[in-house]
Amino acid sequence: MVPMSARRKSLRGARRREARAGGAALTRGPRPVVVATVAVVLAAAALVAYLPSLRSGFLNWDDDAYVTENRHVATGLSWDTVAWSFTRYHSANWHPLTWLSHAADVSLYGLGRPWGHHLTNILLHAANTVLLLVVLRRLTGRLWPSAVVAGLFALHPLHVESVAWIAERKDLLCALFMFLAVWAYAAYAARPTWRRYLLVAAAFAAALMSKPMAVTLPVVLLVLDYWPLGRLSRRSVLEKIPLFAMTVASCTVTLFAQQAGRALRDVRSLGLVERLANAVYAYAMYLVKMVWPWPGTLVPVYPLVDQGGDAVEGYLAAVCAVVLAGLTCLAVWQRRRRPYLLAGWLIYVVMLVPVIGLVQVGRQIMADRYTYVPLVGVFVAAVFLVAHLVAGRRLRHAAAVAAMVVLTALGVLAWRQQRVWADPVTFWTYVHEAYPRDSGALSSLGDMYAERGETAQAIACYRKAIEARPNDFVARCNLGNTLAGLGKPDEAAALYRHALEANPDFPPAHNGLGVVLLARGQTDEALRHFRRALELSPDLTATRVNVGNALFAQGDYEAALEAYRAAIEEYRVQPKFRPNMILTIENAGLALVETRDWDGAILAFREVLRELPRRPQAHEGLAQALQGKGRTDEAEYHRRLAQQFRREQAPPGR
Repeated sequence: MVPMSARRKSLRGARRREARAGGAALTRGPRPVVVATVAVVLAAAALVAYLPSLRSGFLNWDDDAYVTENRHVATGLSWDTVAWSFTRYHSANWHPLTWLSHAADVSLYGLGRPWGHHLTNILLHAANTVLLLVVLRRLTGRLWPSAVVAGLFALHPLHVESVAWIAERKDLLCALFMFLAVWAYAAYAARPTWRRYLLVAAAFAAALMSKPMAVTLPVVLLVLDYWPLGRLSRRSVLEKIPLFAMTVASCTVTLFAQQAGRALRDVRSLGLVERLANAVYAYAMYLVKMVWPWPGTLVPVYPLVDQGGDAVEGYLAAVCAVVLAGLTCLAVWQRRRRPYLLAGWLIYVVMLVPVIGLVQVGRQIMADRYTYVPLVGVFVAAVFLVAHLVAGRRLRHAAAVAAMVVLTALGVLAWRQQRVWADPVTFWTYVHEAYPRDSGALSSLGDMYAERGETAQAIACYRKAIEARPNDFVARCNLGNTLAGLGKPDEAAALYRHALEANPDFPPAHNGLGVVLLARGQTDEALRHFRRALELSPDLTATRVNVGNALFAQGDYEAALEAYRAAIEEYRVQPKFRPNMILTIENAGLALVETRDWDGAILAFREVLRELPRRPQAHEGLAQALQGKGRTDEAEYHRRLAQQFRREQAPPGR
């Protein structure tokens, strides 16, 4: 029998070894009031650091497709929005909880107060910071290392993209539910029950329905079984099978969504060797940017080489691969004395797999937003290593001061980085300065100038984009739209056709070419292009109006009226497009006149005149409808008004 004193010494030794390894503390931790105070301080730091985002607006980079021009979201939260969110792909994604979150913001703030949408992002980031603190403390039993990790998460400038960009709400929601899933798993690991397992599965499902990047969570839970939970076994692997089944289902749905949105790049356009080189480069560069997030080094878009970016040279990829292999070997070598190194490194590597470029989605080689959760693994490895090295020494106070200095510096850099996201022109100018050959930035800058009426600058940007990448079908189409508006239909038609040669399934090019053909009187061909655009993108309300115009030109007034009415219903739920809706109502009024529905026509033209009381066309249409009803005096009155307003609005010299 082992003497009692020897058993006590053995237990104390085990406690000391576990404390050195960074595992869960066996002794009682700090009082709840201390933990609550730390949580409040971290949440406040996250909120203060992101105050500049409240002054930013919507961007023309996914914010339009996700919120401002998405008629399903722009209506606010409703049962129709819920049904659409769960049953439709949009923008090459299926993430219903993200759509519902944006719709809820529209219900709360509308589309005229973007600060409200930014506020939701900031609050979610603060909540994620507190959750990370709580989860790490629950897992490791260590408050102060967990607090430093949460502080790095809250303030690191690499996370500005996920917080300051409204469309990246999916990152924040995904992280929220992933942290909740890990918190529930810690409770399950302490006392396994089927109810606790269901909580883990429910939180995991919510994370997947926010952003499919959460698919790696089952592997992350296995890493946590290794450290700090210390329960990795055959049973712990088997109990993840239902979660892996959810991962497979999510990957399948995501692939269908991305194929439907034509976001996937095939191996012929980007070879496997290039993808591997890009992947090791991205893994290494994320670490470099984590250590040195200086202003100017963080760019919202890091384009692929065929998009205007820089090629990853073979020697650079080899150096990155050697560095990554070295870090992996170091973590494996230290797995017994410092298991948190291997655990943190595996979390980083595994969580980046879905977005590292082996399955290439989009036009970027890497993106700062992809590090939002994966960097937690590196933060854990680094912070717990420092805590281990200074344990029981006078260096603890110096380490605490150093941590405060680092966190403060990161907070200042995060504050500054938000300037980039202030407005679309600032944003795309910054990207263009970083990558002058990026045609996407030039094309988006052109969109901004065109929207502001600065046509010459817009045309210059589009032409530079085409020069940088001749097969840029977006820039060609946008240039075509601008030239068509300037009365140059032949040049516009040529640009639309070139765009369709590069991408036959680009709806805006079909729509633009249809408009030119309709003006030329080639109605049948125009209608074919309009209908093809709607097949590819049923949400193009303007194209629906154009279908009505083509049918009207063919004399099919009933069918035209049906198309106009469908467009009007879609426009009514999008305040931004109310002017378009009013003009469509006028078109519907003209169709009603042709079908001799005088009462309907009168109502339509009166609605137009409430918004545009000096519009000659509406007065003329109303005069026709009133004449049809036999109200001759009123009809004559509106004819005279139409003539008067036409004279007043005629250009000088005519």
